[in-house]
Amino acid sequence: MRWFWAVLAIGVSSVAAAFELDERPAEPGDWGYRPAHDAVVDRNPPGFTWRPTADAETYDFEVAGDAADFEDPVYRVDAHRWSAHCPPELLGAGDYYWRYRATDAEGAITGWSQTRRFTVPDDAAHFPMPTPATQAERAPDGHPRLFMRPETLPELQQLAEGPLADRFDSLLDSAEQRLDNMPDTSEPPLYPDGVERLSEEWREIWWGNRRHTIAVVDRAAKLGFVYRLTGDTRFADAGRDLLMALTGWDPEGSTSYSYNDEAAMPILYMASRAYTWLHDHLSEEERKAVVEMMRIRGEECFNHLGRHLWQPYGSHRGRAWHFLGELAIAFYDDIPEAEKWLDFAMTVFYTAYPAWGGADGGWHEGTIYWRSYLNRFLFWADVMDAAFDIDIYDRPFFSQTGYYLMCAAPPGSRHGGFGNQTPDRNTAMFGELMLLLAVGAENPHWKWYADAVGGELGGGYLGFLRAAKLDGIDLEPQPPVTLPSSRKFADVGLAFLNTNLLDAEDNVQIHFKSSPYGTRSHGYNANNAFLLHLRGEQVLRRSGRRDIHGSPHHREWMWHTKSDNAITVNGEGQRKGDGSAQGQITHFHTSDHLDVVAGEAGTAYDNLDRWTRRIVFLKPHTFVIHDVVEAPEPSRYQWMLHAPDEFDIGDSQVQWAGEPGALDIRFLAPGQLDISQTDEYDTPPHDWASWDQEEWHLTVETVEDHDATEYLTVFFVDGVEPEIEYEQSAGHRVALSYPGEEEAVLRFGNRRFGVEWKGVAESFTDDDED
Repeated sequence: MRWFWAVLAIGVSSVAAAFELDERPAEPGDWGYRPAHDAVVDRNPPGFTWRPTADAETYDFEVAGDAADFEDPVYRVDAHRWSAHCPPELLGAGDYYWRYRATDAEGAITGWSQTRRFTVPDDAAHFPMPTPATQAERAPDGHPRLFMRPETLPELQQLAEGPLADRFDSLLDSAEQRLDNMPDTSEPPLYPDGVERLSEEWREIWWGNRRHTIAVVDRAAKLGFVYRLTGDTRFADAGRDLLMALTGWDPEGSTSYSYNDEAAMPILYMASRAYTWLHDHLSEEERKAVVEMMRIRGEECFNHLGRHLWQPYGSHRGRAWHFLGELAIAFYDDIPEAEKWLDFAMTVFYTAYPAWGGADGGWHEGTIYWRSYLNRFLFWADVMDAAFDIDIYDRPFFSQTGYYLMCAAPPGSRHGGFGNQTPDRNTAMFGELMLLLAVGAENPHWKWYADAVGGELGGGYLGFLRAAKLDGIDLEPQPPVTLPSSRKFADVGLAFLNTNLLDAEDNVQIHFKSSPYGTRSHGYNANNAFLLHLRGEQVLRRSGRRDIHGSPHHREWMWHTKSDNAITVNGEGQRKGDGSAQGQITHFHTSDHLDVVAGEAGTAYDNLDRWTRRIVFLKPHTFVIHDVVEAPEPSRYQWMLHAPDEFDIGDSQVQWAGEPGALDIRFLAPGQLDISQTDEYDTPPHDWASWDQEEWHLTVETVEDHDATEYLTVFFVDGVEPEIEYEQSAGHRVALSYPGEEEAVLRFGNRRFGVEWKGVAESFTDDDED
């Protein structure tokens, strides 16, 4: 009988080692199973994503109109290489169900995944993904094939001689001057042994190598472009020399993706442009050298992107994928892996982009990174349009995202709101991007904004290409006088409350964040934090200023909740840089005279059960903040404010005055508070990163430990002095009597609140969350 037990053991071992799907639930940092069960999608067809299974070589994917019967699916694809897919055909409006299974290299097949239901509404945007075969059919057969096609080149040449002659002449003059002033083509250096990461020496080499690389590869692209439009071989010779010098650099050295991605990424797309524009001027041997260099660089980037379809939140990866896409199109016939890279990039776009925003157009990482990353993305949008006739503005995000900037930074604003790199920014920097978005989306409000901030196209070959796309288009601007001045972007957990969208100089503005993205990446700010801007200037601000990403000041001050207008508990804040440290905007209301926003952020802390923050904005001069905080054990709470000048501290009252205006802040509850301020950071920036920025940090702390407390704070803007009646019994009642105006009455309870003001009566409860 020993043989029986041996055979049985082999059978049990085989069962234990069976190839199975990994269907663990999505975690913070994962894109998630999409569409989620019972989701109503905004695109037809939607992008589908699922958790990749280890050792899976391919996936089979099905969509059915009947959950009980997949024998006749409405859509099916077999042997699909990615754990994401967007069908090439539309679905009719209605309910559908989707599932998938995996096959490994040995041919073993898993069972089917669980079935998920989703709904396609009648008004879902039509956006099917062309198949790889269709992409190959649409793509240009020859060169050039980035931004232009062989058959569209004559049109660009005509524009250069006609309507865009002045712009092209400027580009031509610049190219002429650079023929006699070519950049240093030596390979950028490695870091010296023992250099400290993030030190000043390290930073100079890290960023210096990026600048050095761009000087070479961008010049090659520019010269190639001018050659392509003029036929002048002087530019082709010079561009070729730069491109060939680049092939002498070690693709696995100082400019490799793993060593310095900021130096590597410009090569991916700028060298691809130079190659396709110089293609007919390169010898076969020269082409082979460039192809081999780009094959190594492209494959390294592709391998680095790895699980991007499932985990797309890496900031740099959020642009690297479409740089790889440009490379793939340029080298489609030359590099065997290019077909795979292109299919990957297109799948990212159709299923997992934008990672930092949703259909309502918001952007988690802040306005500066919105501008930076979308501006780069529009390169890829133009490339897709030229190669495959794809219009990104059919996507809901791109038809809405201009409103994000309009509400976050009305014309004349000198701030950027939440996120890295946002202080002291002028809205003029957004003009070109808003102009491009306005024309692409045919949105007259965005065109008004672009005109209001002086939006003009930049120079260089990209400026020429963009001007060519806009040639002959006449979009009339329309000021947003009929739009609500305040708006919520629920997908990213941001709300912007404004009194005037037309002119920041006449605007009182509140920013509020409580985000499902948590505190990750460049949108690191605490949930339930707020900002106040008067006349376009920062007054109550997020504090600190990044010296270099990941420095002690950046990590220990800026990423900490104490740097925001928020609450800490026993000095501890929300989890830093953590996608699980989430908040949620629970209520939002806007009207001419009254705005309300509320959020919940208790789960973002390890030592809190609840933090509910409610903001009632009595436009234009008063806002009230009610905070409800509950902890698992008695704790001390610190309520924080930050401003560019010193506060004047009184008894349960603080005043602030500066160039943009004045604030009078009254703390009605709790009764006993310890109020202090400092102008120092406990973790200062590097000495070499000094800047002229004075900041004061106010702490309003409870004097005793409690397992729960409530703050009730009233803010008056620019000398407004109403009579205040405050009562506390089962809840809080505040009556504000303004000379010549109707009395405002606000009531706050533990689970509900309400306001009566200028003929408007609104009430909210935790049960009626948005």
